[in-house]
Parts: sequence; structure tokens; C-alpha cells
Amino acid sequence: MLAGVIIWTNNLIKMTEFYTNILDIQPNNILDNHVSFHFGKLKFIIGTHEKVNGKSKDKYRMMINFEVDNIYKSYNRLKSFGVKIIREPYKEHWGGFICTFQDYDDNIVQFIQQSSND
Repeated sequence: MLAGVIIWTNNLIKMTEFYTNILDIQPNNILDNHVSFHFGKLKFIIGTHEKVNGKSKDKYRMMINFEVDNIYKSYNRLKSFGVKIIREPYKEHWGGFICTFQDYDDNIVQFIQQSSND
């Protein structure tokens, strides 16, 4: 079972601001070297690492997905903050919607709105 996801960065402040201010998710723990967000038992952590420097160089290797209730409302919020949008909301063959964008370190993030049939 998946226990969590960690994003390593050398710009903890900007990454924390992105996820808290723009994505509007609030951290459960804030320490000098990492910030953690809890979703039930799953933990999403942003932390500093001595071997990480600069922005993501292989950003399409992994994508982080956050479920939202209203994809267009969430998309418009991103636009209002000037977030780099990779793909505007679109309907998937399974009936839900996806919107793809980049965080401060150029990691790929997606909003997913489940199908109303789910």
C-alpha cells in the first residue's frame, strides 16, 4: 500500500507557498527541512535534500494528481495566480476531467475531477 510521496527541493519556501497558497492545501507539519500534508494515512511531503539542486529536469517522469470537485473552478484559480498550464481541462474517455500544470520546481501536477457516475 502506498504510504506517501516526497518531492525533494532546494527551495522549500517557494514550494510550500505554491502548495499552500495556490493549491489551497494546508500542511499538518512544518519543520525547517520539510513540510508534510496528510490525506488520511497517506503523506505528501516536500523536503530539502543535499543532492537536489534547481528545478526538475525530468518533469514528465512522475505526475502528482489531486482530486477536485470542480475542475473549472480549480483551473481558474491556477490562472489567477499565473501558474503555467500545460493542458487546460479536458474530458477523459472514462467521463472525468483532467487539468495539467507545473508547480514552482516545474514538477507536473494534475487536477482530476472524477466522473459523476463514480
